[in-house]
Amino acid sequence: MKTKKRDPMNNTDRLYAYILKKQVVSTEDLTRYTRDTFSKSYRYLYSKYLNRLLGQGKIIHVRRGVYAAENPYIEHNPPPDKFLVGSKIRSRYYLGYHTALEFHGSAYSAHNACFIATLANDKFRSFSYGPLSFRCISTRDVKIEIETAKLSDQIIHISSPSRTFVECIYRPDLTLNYEEIAKSLIGLGSVSIKGILSSLKIYNYDILYRKVGYFLQWLRDNSPYYEHFSKKDLELIHANIGKSPMYLIEGKNFDYIGQWNLYVPKDFKNIFIGVK
Repeated sequence: MKTKKRDPMNNTDRLYAYILKKQVVSTEDLTRYTRDTFSKSYRYLYSKYLNRLLGQGKIIHVRRGVYAAENPYIEHNPPPDKFLVGSKIRSRYYLGYHTALEFHGSAYSAHNACFIATLANDKFRSFSYGPLSFRCISTRDVKIEIETAKLSDQIIHISSPSRTFVECIYRPDLTLNYEEIAKSLIGLGSVSIKGILSSLKIYNYDILYRKVGYFLQWLRDNSPYYEHFSKKDLELIHANIGKSPMYLIEGKNFDYIGQWNLYVPKDFKNIFIGVK
């Protein structure tokens, strides 16, 4: 008579393997796991198994409702994946600004910050974990030009290259500065005029149309990633600007850019030095 082979893994081990595979999990993930595995509640999982893994140092509590796997045999574990952590805080969100540049592979420099855009009624308090910081940025829309991507077999929401282009120019403070923007956007692929116009329409600011047009024209002339933009594409952006001149940023000693009816600081051209 054949004897049934004993499974060397107990329920705690299985839970750890599940979290280890995903790297980062939320309370919602664990609730589904508990329902499917034990037909029990999350409270049951926490008291019976999750609390034990926390005590063993196999998982860490990143913030309320978010856990990450750790290797207890390594003295210094790397910080949890910021893209995964950022994706677990709210259900309606997207990762944007410099975080999106990093995910799309065009960021000139790396940041420890993760920017999570949410609707006003979904805002959360920004927080830090180790060297990482997670900032909540209020946005008007979380659907237009938002893409889904897979990371560690999990779905994350990220702004498309086109929306990333527009929003980095809209909020340069969330991309360090304009020099970082120029050096990052020059290598950002898959930007389209349709995506840019859809993203601009979210805000519908005259000054933003001018800034985006100014940057796009320069990139069209200096980067192979933007060669596909035509004169007509630029005209579609130009059609939305007003007759009164505006200023790119505050300062002194400006050059006037007639095509975009925009005053740009004379030393602003220095940010493009070394970008090509």
